[in-house]
Amino acid sequence: DTATTEIYPLSLHDALPISDVVELARPLLEQLSATVNETVSLARASGTQLAIVHYVVAPRELRVVPRMGLNLPLYSTSGGRALLALESDEDVQLLVGDAWQELTDKTVKTLPQLMALIAEVRSSGLAIDRGETLEGITTLAVAIDTLFGRFSISLLVPGARFAQHEARYRKEIITCKEALLREIGKITAVEKR
Repeated sequence: DTATTEIYPLSLHDALPISDVVELARPLLEQLSATVNETVSLARASGTQLAIVHYVVAPRELRVVPRMGLNLPLYSTSGGRALLALESDEDVQLLVGDAWQELTDKTVKTLPQLMALIAEVRSSGLAIDRGETLEGITTLAVAIDTLFGRFSISLLVPGARFAQHEARYRKEIITCKEALLREIGKITAVEKR
């Protein structure tokens, strides 16, 4: 028996900068925004906050425009809760801690409330923030868990318009998630060769 040593490259997660993930996701985010005529964001967890890394603003009069660098608590945002749903219950508790910031009168204020919402996300694959983070704004999000990291894709919609189109928004954001996972799958297949 001769011992062999294999050298493994860094994982794709280590090798692919956020800007590359944004470039990969951009056409699909633009397509989602154009299809539903709403703002779309791509975000990731940064400690206990949700950090937006890219967004596409809908070209309509009444629209939501996020601020880059605006970090919001994971527990109050749909994107954050979609990402938290990928974690174990114990890790959610560790990530969220005991500091609950009330952003609006609808913000989640306790761990049991949050865990009930996360259970819904785990069941449906979709997270909804109905004015819990920003008054009058409803967001719908999905999470993607890839070799490049975990990201959320969110639709940011004025609350008055959301209920009217909710079924369509749900369908289109799932379609975008599936398309993005297929694109990432193509790249990881090439990288594995």
